Amino acid sequence: PGTKTEKEKFAGGHRTTTIEAYVAGSGRAIQGATSHNLGQNFGKIYGIHVEDHQARKIIPWQTSWGLTTRSIGVCVMVHGDDKGLVLPPRV
Repeated sequence: PGTKTEKEKFAGGHRTTTIEAYVAGSGRAIQGATSHNLGQNFGKIYGIHVEDHQARKIIPWQTSWGLTTRSIGVCVMVHGDDKGLVLPPRV
């Protein structure tokens, strides 16, 4: 996975990582999915609390994950050509 820079990461989050797919036909890569470690920032802002095992209220650490329709596009780009789309049986 690739780690995004401070400028590229999800605003307000701790860290953003991505999965990039290589497209052989163009020699380029495309982002297929992202994972954001949001830390406790949004819990603090929105007053989100949970109880720990000792019944104390704490601010949870949060994450956000995304698998976009770009992933479908990558599948088509990798398994298709000018003659059409040929998907492996398990796809």
